[in-house]
Amino acid sequence: MSKHDNRTEAAESDGDPNRYPYEEATELDESAFDGGSIGRRTFLSVAAATGAALTLPGAVSAQVSDDALTDVAEFAVNATPDGHEVTLVLEFADVASMTAFDDEFGEPDWDIDEDDLPPKVETRENPTPAAHAYLTEAELADALDMGGIEFGDFSPGANPFWKLDDPYQDGVFPSSEDARDFVSHEEAGEAFQHLEEEYPDRVRTHVIGQGPGYENQRTGELDRRGLYVVELTENVRDEASFQEKDKAVFIVGIHGDEPAGREEAPRIIEQFAKGEADDFADALEDVVISYVFVNPDGWFVREPMYEYEGWSGTNQTRFRRGNSSGLDSNRQYPTIGWANPAFWPAEPEEAPDPRPGYDAGYEDLVPDSLATVEFLREYDNVEYVCDYHMMGSSASMVLNLESNAPYDHNGTHNLDEVNRRIRGGMNDHWGSPDAIADDTARADDGYVPDRFMDYGSIYDSLGYNITGGLLGWGGQPEEFGGLGAVTVAPELVLRDGYDYKPYIERHLHTAYRISMREFADMTAASTNSTVVTGGNDTAYVTTDELTRSSADLSHTDESPGTGNGKGQQRATDVQRRHGTVQPGPGGSASAATSSRTHSLGARFDAGGVDEGVVKLVNPGGQVVRAINLAESDENSFYVPNPADGNWSIEFDGDGEFEAEFTTIETDEEHPDPEEAFGYSQTEYVVNPMQFFADLEPFLEDGGMDGLRVHDVRIGRLMRGNSGKRHYDKLVISHDVGRDDDRYISEIEAFVEAGGDLVLTDTGLYLLADLEVGEAAAISETDLETTEVTIANLRNRNFDHYLLEDIRELQHEIWKSPQVGYSANEEDQPVTVIDEDAFEATGGEMAGTMGGFAGWVYDPEDGWEYIEERGDVAAGSLSAGESEINFIGSVLPPANQRELHPFGMANYAVTFMGHTLLCNALGFEQHRYVNGDLIDVWGKLR
Repeated sequence: MSKHDNRTEAAESDGDPNRYPYEEATELDESAFDGGSIGRRTFLSVAAATGAALTLPGAVSAQVSDDALTDVAEFAVNATPDGHEVTLVLEFADVASMTAFDDEFGEPDWDIDEDDLPPKVETRENPTPAAHAYLTEAELADALDMGGIEFGDFSPGANPFWKLDDPYQDGVFPSSEDARDFVSHEEAGEAFQHLEEEYPDRVRTHVIGQGPGYENQRTGELDRRGLYVVELTENVRDEASFQEKDKAVFIVGIHGDEPAGREEAPRIIEQFAKGEADDFADALEDVVISYVFVNPDGWFVREPMYEYEGWSGTNQTRFRRGNSSGLDSNRQYPTIGWANPAFWPAEPEEAPDPRPGYDAGYEDLVPDSLATVEFLREYDNVEYVCDYHMMGSSASMVLNLESNAPYDHNGTHNLDEVNRRIRGGMNDHWGSPDAIADDTARADDGYVPDRFMDYGSIYDSLGYNITGGLLGWGGQPEEFGGLGAVTVAPELVLRDGYDYKPYIERHLHTAYRISMREFADMTAASTNSTVVTGGNDTAYVTTDELTRSSADLSHTDESPGTGNGKGQQRATDVQRRHGTVQPGPGGSASAATSSRTHSLGARFDAGGVDEGVVKLVNPGGQVVRAINLAESDENSFYVPNPADGNWSIEFDGDGEFEAEFTTIETDEEHPDPEEAFGYSQTEYVVNPMQFFADLEPFLEDGGMDGLRVHDVRIGRLMRGNSGKRHYDKLVISHDVGRDDDRYISEIEAFVEAGGDLVLTDTGLYLLADLEVGEAAAISETDLETTEVTIANLRNRNFDHYLLEDIRELQHEIWKSPQVGYSANEEDQPVTVIDEDAFEATGGEMAGTMGGFAGWVYDPEDGWEYIEERGDVAAGSLSAGESEINFIGSVLPPANQRELHPFGMANYAVTFMGHTLLCNALGFEQHRYVNGDLIDVWGKLR
């Protein structure tokens, strides 16, 4: 192991009454620093940066002093405990002096495959002889005695010499293997400016806004750092060409403590600028890559002059997940559908100042999100937005998350195709996880991934869903303020917000380089996906009873469609309550609800804590939801229609934290977003049957028509009295018309004539009415509509044709937030068939819904995995030569009960849900890239 692998050990006072670690030093007043050369702020900044217990300035017996050293460098070395290494940059009078220093302190046997941290010394000869080193007090004294040191400063950073004159003689950003630490915010900004000046035809930079900022402990001023955007393409300053080109937007560092994307991006930028990025060169002839370095607060807070309060106390030299306001920076975007009133969705066109119920406005708390939305809306032709994240460990090294945005057929396939290509790229590069197993095992207690990559929805991958995500916004249609892009969030294992370990960082950076390359190549490719029906014609039965309009809302007087609202303004009251949560039931924070309470939202700041359980407790004392901090990054709860009484947040763990409750009070059915957020209601008219209208242009053959219940009733499914069908497939996703015997008899005649029937959602109730084939055995009492937290299919029968080409990871059929349903709460409708009754029909089950499967937290017994099977939600029944296929939840009508200020989607099926529907119809999905058919999903039936 390296001689300095102990440099990040926790600070201890060693019994010295004059020595203070950072946490204790923050309690000292200015008088403790009287008579010393270093003031309180400098003392705190050095204590934060070194992580060591320091001796008070007046108590330091200067053992190392030299005119070549800055005051900060001299104090850092003298005040730290014996044996603690301080990061220093040294300039020498000549190469000989530098070489002598390296001979004395360097590690010629340093081996990346053996040593955890970067080597003790890094040197350069030009333009001035210099070294970057981790030195103890005694070692620096010896180095000064050797002579030749002309300048020494305290200097953490990735490029050890970026602070010196002519810092880029050996390159701008060191390779992953050679970096001294993570790239710093200020270092990156200066480097991007340099690259733009040197290579103006390939690199263009912007500073588009700032984060809320942190107080500088040295100056006492609020420091607000810039949000960088770096654009790459050939002839980047040709504005007409730039706008015309297709674009891939790469979001890096939205969570500050997930640095891998933010680390690899600068290296690609430099290499492309210099013409050395061969793997990107072809694509960047024709497309633009835009790197957006969001959340500067979470990035620069790791620098020594800043600190933030987390659950485990004051954090220093550590990245932070969100910005300085304590908000999760990936929950504050103006996504269509359900909006959590505890969040701050950043809509720059009408953000109020202040927000109702607050003394602060959106510009105060989420200026970074506002700036990102405003800037990216200026782009034309955004094909992909990819938001690079990290996680702990997983069976897959990378999990690519399909965002909550709704996609058409082509977008759905582009999403899947880029995922397949990234997986193939990782396999091609490494072969198997065994190739990096030694390093992953070193990084995390024997961890070796089973596979390089898998992909699915947010829920499929992480076990929960969200609202307010940047990608949900970026993927929504432009008419609702989004970018209309295909949006993906990779999650990469082995997150570490503390230490830079070259041996593992090289693999993490490579993984994201492969990802970025494949997104760039897909942006440049010509793609097209079609649906092959085998010449079959399809009818789907639509109805206005599935339509939801903003005119329906009790607080609007708008009329974008024929609405059912009262057409007048109604009062909505918003109550907010802050509290401090401490361990145990006695330390809870609470908020009261009443019969007027429409919903309750709560959020908390996770800070730097990694363990413990945060619990939401209802008025009856039951834990209704719990977040295991060791397994999840979630920091919010939401309860629609909460029971009356006191709701509380409790914490089983160490430390304390702040929580905020938001309750929406109203006597009306729909709360007013203007009172909750300060935003007026966006107009919309949506209907889930739009899915089939959107699918129709992608058909290679056959037709697809929407019919009314009346059209079916008067015989439009058949060709007059000939007994021949007008259509081959019929889709019904609702129970409207069940009371009309003629409507039912026309459907029966269609099936008896050989037509295939697909029933979804409440359309399954038709099974109780149809006297055809195996459906005749199903009665009304065998059917039930219930509500679930996530519309996921379980107990799947992969031999069933409905699940053709569905992968093991995929469970979620549709994504609830963008059609108005709250994430992770039981409000998502599913219609199921009693399993015993279904078995008696002789039909074939494809999967179940309802019941429960997940981890439940009990304060006495801890976490327990509970699984209740549920009932049949997908499968098939035969009726002579016809099929009756059913999916109990895939195209529900939008839910208008919850706040949804930015509008609503017609539907939000996942790739799995999309494939289920095509399989139910017996269609094939064909995918083409650059004119070549590369794969087929499903089989014609």
